[in-house]
This record gives sequence, C-alpha cells and structure tokens, in this order.
Amino acid sequence: MASTEPITAFVSFPSPYTETLLVRALAATLPAVSISNDPPSEENPPKLQWADYDLMTFDKPHANDSYLISSYVYRKALIRKHQLHTTVAEYLAKSSHRGESSVLAAPASGGVGGIPKGWTVDVQFADELDELLMDDLYELQETMDANAQLGDDEERQWFILKPGFADRAQGIRMFSTEDELRAIFEEFEPPSDDEDDEDDEDDDEDDDESALAKQAAATNLDDDDDDEEGGTNVLISQLRHFVIQEYLPRPMLFDLEESATSPAVLGQKFHLRAYALVTGGWTVHVAHTMLALFSGAPYASPQTVDGELDLRPHLTNTCLQTDGFGAPVVQDDLVRLFWDLEGLTALAATPNGRYAPRGKVTAEWLEATFAKVGAVIAESVKAGAECGSFGLQLMPNAFEIFGVDLILSFPPTTSASTLPTPDVTLLEFNASPDFQQTGETLRHKLLDMFKGVVQISIAPFFGIQREEEEDREKPMEIGDERHGWRMVGKGEVRGNWGPN
Repeated sequence: MASTEPITAFVSFPSPYTETLLVRALAATLPAVSISNDPPSEENPPKLQWADYDLMTFDKPHANDSYLISSYVYRKALIRKHQLHTTVAEYLAKSSHRGESSVLAAPASGGVGGIPKGWTVDVQFADELDELLMDDLYELQETMDANAQLGDDEERQWFILKPGFADRAQGIRMFSTEDELRAIFEEFEPPSDDEDDEDDEDDDEDDDESALAKQAAATNLDDDDDDEEGGTNVLISQLRHFVIQEYLPRPMLFDLEESATSPAVLGQKFHLRAYALVTGGWTVHVAHTMLALFSGAPYASPQTVDGELDLRPHLTNTCLQTDGFGAPVVQDDLVRLFWDLEGLTALAATPNGRYAPRGKVTAEWLEATFAKVGAVIAESVKAGAECGSFGLQLMPNAFEIFGVDLILSFPPTTSASTLPTPDVTLLEFNASPDFQQTGETLRHKLLDMFKGVVQISIAPFFGIQREEEEDREKPMEIGDERHGWRMVGKGEVRGNWGPN
C-alpha cells in the first residue's frame, strides 16, 4: 500500500543545473514532498537531505537511522586516488591468498586489469625522490632507466602522475624518464623565500604586495605561471600524496566525424563516465545513462618535442578541452551517450602515427562492455567495503551517486575483423560528480536517471510504493534492471554501523 505521509527534503547543490533536475525528479516521483534549499538545523534536519556534502548535517542521521542522506560520511577509500589504489592493492592481495579470481587483476593471458599498475608516493619536496627511487619505486626506476637508453624514435613505456586529492585534472602529468619525473616535482616546488629574506628593508607596500603574490601562488589563483600547462599546477608541499600509474597502451579510439558518407580518419581518445549508485549497506547499481567523454585533439602516441609533451591528446577531462587553436570546445561536441557509439568504427593507433580500423561497434559489443563496466565498479566497491577500513563506512540510511571514470583499451591480440570486448580499467571514483558536463542535449537522460534514484534508494527507505510498482515486490537481484539502473553488486557490512 502506498504511503502518503509527506516527506521534508533539503535539496541544494552549487550547480543550478543539478539542483533543478533533482527537484523535478523528487516532485515527479514522490506523492507528497516538501522541498527546501534552506540550510538544515543540526537539531531538527529534514527527513531527506539530497545535497552537496559540505551543506548537509550528519549528527542526527548518525544517531537516528530514520533520516536519509545522499552521501556516506566516510568514503575516502574510493574517492582519493592514492587511497583507492592502496585499497584495491590490498584487496587483490587477499583475493590471491584465498585463491579467488578478480576482474580487477591483470589477466594471466596479458592485457590490462581493472586497475592500472602503479605506486603511491608521499613526498613534500623534490629531493625526497632519491630515497623513494631506491626503495619503494625501484621497479619504476628500472623502467625509467631503460627508457632513457632508447632513441627518440623508439617506443617507450610512459607513466602518469596524479595528485591524490586534486580534481579537474589539476597536477596530472606524464613522464617516461627520471629526469622528466624530477622536472615535474621541481615545477611543483613552492617558490623560494631566499629573495624575500634579502629584501627585509623594503617598504611596507612592497611587503604587502609580496605577501599577496605568495598567497595567490599558494592557492593557484595566479595563472601567469601556468599558461603552458593550462593552469593545472599544484604545490607538492600542500598535497603530498600522489599516485603513479602505467599509462595504458592500446587505447580504443573513435572518429566523431565518421558518418555513412565520411569514413573514420582521425582517432580521438575518450573515457567512460559511468554513474554508480551505492545504497545502504550495501547495493551497487550502474545507470544505463553512461557517457563517452572525448579529447578535443586527435590521438598520438606520447612523444616529447623539444622537451615538451602535449597532453591534449591524452587527457579527456571536459574542463581541459580546446581545439587546434586553443579555444574551448563546446562540451556537447565531445560528450556522447555510450549507446550512441553503435555503428562507429573502433580505431587503434599504429607506430607510424596512423589509425587502423579494428571493427564496428555492435549492440552486442555495447552490452558486453556495459556488463564488464558493472563488474569492475561492483568489485571496486566490494574492495572498499572489505579493505577500506575507516576510509569507507557504509551506513544503512545513506545513498550516494559516484561518477566513475573508466578507460577502454584493446587486448594484446585482436582479430582483424571482429571488434573484441575491450579491457575495462578503472581510473577513479568522483564524489559529487559534475553532472553539467553532460550538456543540454542529454539533460533529459539525467532527469530519468535521477527519477530512478528516487525509486530505488529514496521511496523504499520511506516505505513509499507507487501503485504501478505494487506488483514488483520482489527485491532486485544482480543483473536486474529497473528504472534505468542495473544492479551489479551487493553485500553486507560486517558488524553494526552507528555511534558508540
């Protein structure tokens, strides 16, 4: 029987794009709801909080599980890059010890696993690299030394450096040798104070200007020094935690200009943005609305020219995309619905700088890839639940939508005519994902997706059942798809979550 008790809800996000969609989804799906964007009180918050993490109050939901919130209190094991790497590495070690296979592990036959091979780095100053390269990073050191012996035309193994706490591509760099790695960390060094010490006799006005300049540099507000890197510099003394990963070879490419009259010519790299809904303690759903986010520049194998590496063909973050003249690219031009790739030709980069066709995308290929994406996401959440310790605490009265980024690459050996199911590799989990990058064209897809969140995570929590859903009392099982979401995983939290 459907409940008609009104629900009080706090809905607030910095982006009007997102907030408007959530309000519409709640109003269209719940029979009675009172929505406000006024900040809630600690003592008497509304029954539902669907808001940005920093705007919610957690004390009451922590003490009383009749209140529902749209974020887990602790989830750093998923959303911090270095902690995610450590969590998955520990999980894979335990799985191997138990003799269990894992979709996150690199296959014995070769290819890329569900997470790139890599290392975590805790460093404040560039000169600390010496000890790290002799100890924790000795394997990386050996590969970089081998790369340094190769000629300019020889293919080398590349690596990508990511700050653990940064987002929007801040601080992401690529390197292949020790000199290149050192140059990156030296670039991230804070400015020296020596000159300031020598200028103690300057007047107060000059001192004030110097202090302002330091503050701007420390907060990355002064972009003058960042022009060559698109304003993505960071300070290692402020971030400290980094992850280094192997740059994935054999990325799958597509030509967005391909049509019935225009064959595929130029390959563009992309990554998938999947939306994962984690509910309670715990189930995992993946939205049928999955995006392909493309780079604005044609792909080329990494190569330095006069000591510089153009990152545009390799980074697919929408906030970085520009055309060949450096002008921002309209997001809608580089964002496609995953399912709309059907019929396009998958391209692979060749050593001579060209692109080789590897087969057409079919409906069967899309379904197989979507299933593999779900498996990678589900097992990543399982890894966090089992090995995340205090970094992921799944509570019964919470749900959260994560934006999960993954990359597709070709297996080491492929058929010349049939497009193989790709290797699917997890890049990162994003809390409070930027839904606005979806663009206006696909906005209606997000509205349907959010309505599904209400029907899966919110309405059942409050005992609400719409009349047309009363014949669906059977709980969802893994593989079931309802309301635009497919269940891909579920489990239980050991022990009881709650206050001591």
